Amino acid sequence: MLSAYYKLVQLPDEIRAANKIRSKTRLDCVSYADMVPGGYKGLTNFVNSKGQLFFYKTPAREFVTTDSKRLAEWSLTNGSKNLSSIYIEDLDCPDIGYGYPNSKTSLSNGSPNPLFRFGNDGYIFLLNPDLSEVEIIVIQEGRNLITSYYQKMIDGGLEDELRNLRQRAKPFFNYEGFV
Repeated sequence: MLSAYYKLVQLPDEIRAANKIRSKTRLDCVSYADMVPGGYKGLTNFVNSKGQLFFYKTPAREFVTTDSKRLAEWSLTNGSKNLSSIYIEDLDCPDIGYGYPNSKTSLSNGSPNPLFRFGNDGYIFLLNPDLSEVEIIVIQEGRNLITSYYQKMIDGGLEDELRNLRQRAKPFFNYEGFV
């Protein structure tokens, strides 16, 4: 059921400096695992020329219009591309959210949507209080049932699969000075 796992962290100041990273809102992927033969390809458009996968935590209200019943305070973006807003419906569990990529063929600026092929995927986000660490769990073709997966995560029903993915995780990029 769970297709891929990515752990993003806000790197310490000295590691950011050693790797010429200036932004304090940048979250870099330090480990990942996937269960997809050949690897999950849905985030490849977010990998830079150095081989780093990273996102910026961005206030969602700046560009997202949504149903008022859903709360999306944050989103994960990379330059002009938005991975997903982070929706939190259960305010008793602010450390768990969900989202999904834009499924339209074109972005608002008219350019092709790099996530169109993955528009039916769903994401579960595990968050720490200041969003300096975010875990992304990908569920391929899970968009239509993402609120059910979200509820299942809150209820602890995905713990075994998540534990397996965390144990299988390997480094995504070797940051200078990062252990």
